[in-house]
Amino acid sequence: MDRPLVYHVSQMIVGCGLILLGISSVVAGDLDGFLIPGTTALMIVGGVGILLGNGYHIWNENTDRVDIGPVSFWLSIVGAVLILLAGVLSLAV
Repeated sequence: MDRPLVYHVSQMIVGCGLILLGISSVVAGDLDGFLIPGTTALMIVGGVGILLGNGYHIWNENTDRVDIGPVSFWLSIVGAVLILLAGVLSLAV
């Protein structure tokens, strides 16, 4: 298993989860009088940044620069699954 590649993909999933959480806040109407609140905008922009940054590393086959231990590796995968689940559930509710 190519751990650096899986790590970058899990970080892309985290970015998607942040985007989903931000979008769910906009869809739910939690705007508090603003067009888009600052926290929501930061979640969306941060998620896009994480997605693009890690996608760039994968696209350029530049994933071997990450030396990640087994604990950090599995924590990144578990975190990615949990934030994606939270994003999907926030859109569903």
